[in-house]
Amino acid sequence: MSKAELVSSFATRRSRQRGQAYAEYLVVTTVLVGALVVADSNAIAPVAALLSSFKSFFSAYSFTLSLP
Repeated sequence: MSKAELVSSFATRRSRQRGQAYAEYLVVTTVLVGALVVADSNAIAPVAALLSSFKSFFSAYSFTLSLP
């Protein structure tokens, strides 16, 4: 195998690996977003709970900053 063929083969393998990593990232991200959006029948959605927590934290943080 010549040096040019070896470099070409290596570039092709790297390209395929990048494509595989992208597919894995897409699957994991989709599963995580789905888990955050779907709620139990008797509970609020995790996204709503997370946003509520951020609002509460920001309210307490801004109150603390406003103290003299």
